[in-house]
Amino acid sequence: MIPQASLAAALAEKRSDRRIDVLRHIQNCGSISEAARRVGVSYKAAWQALDTLSNLAGVELVQRSVGGKGGGGAQLTADALLLLEAADAMGHAREQLHVQLEHARQLPAAADSQARAAGAAGISVATTLARLQVMTSMRNQWPCVVAQLSRRGPLVQVQLQGADAGAQFVLHSHITDESVQLLGLRRGLPVLAMCKATAVTVQAASAAADVAAGSNGWQGVITRATRGGAVQELAVRLSSGMQLVGFSRETSSLRVRAAVQVTVEPSAVVIALSGE
Repeated sequence: MIPQASLAAALAEKRSDRRIDVLRHIQNCGSISEAARRVGVSYKAAWQALDTLSNLAGVELVQRSVGGKGGGGAQLTADALLLLEAADAMGHAREQLHVQLEHARQLPAAADSQARAAGAAGISVATTLARLQVMTSMRNQWPCVVAQLSRRGPLVQVQLQGADAGAQFVLHSHITDESVQLLGLRRGLPVLAMCKATAVTVQAASAAADVAAGSNGWQGVITRATRGGAVQELAVRLSSGMQLVGFSRETSSLRVRAAVQVTVEPSAVVIALSGE
């Protein structure tokens, strides 16, 4: 049975650009290694891009030929060509939407009152909608900005700062160099940081240990507490104003308004590009 292509899934995020660029250059040069060189990523990162897009689309996007006079090569499938055509169309549609939203924000005083109210709003409609496009089971999602990148062995430590809370909210994530390349991470880039609630540990501030440099640990206050079996689900507001959900396995229940410390392993923090 031939799988049905799901090209919309492969294009769900605006910043799939580098992955799409790998496809474009394979189309032009017929080589995965050369496409990687032209995009500015490693050969391994190029393959990660192809694997990700193929998984999202649900079909094979590249056919490889081994050996031969030219030493082998790569050719896009018909689905990959359709994917590139759809990417162009979606890029054009996004540009048009952005222009329309910016126009609404700059309407003169004589314009319709409802439209003026939208234009005068403090939020960025385009940015907010882009963030909402990332749908996941992870309840903890924070708009951030990349503050620093540093290599830690085979991984890269990404230091993030809250986009809305400023320097008060600092978060660390450990990801592979290939992911850094494909996401195009750089200082000042807006991203969305996420982690599952089960990866968040909450404990009483009085019992908390010191947080090591490069780890994630914050002080906060419980705003909601729910007990279920041996664990307690807690909503916490941090001193920076950020909110998150985590779990406590302490024998005694933590109460609303209690001071707590929250910790998250950097390896549990996922970085996404929301299309801002």
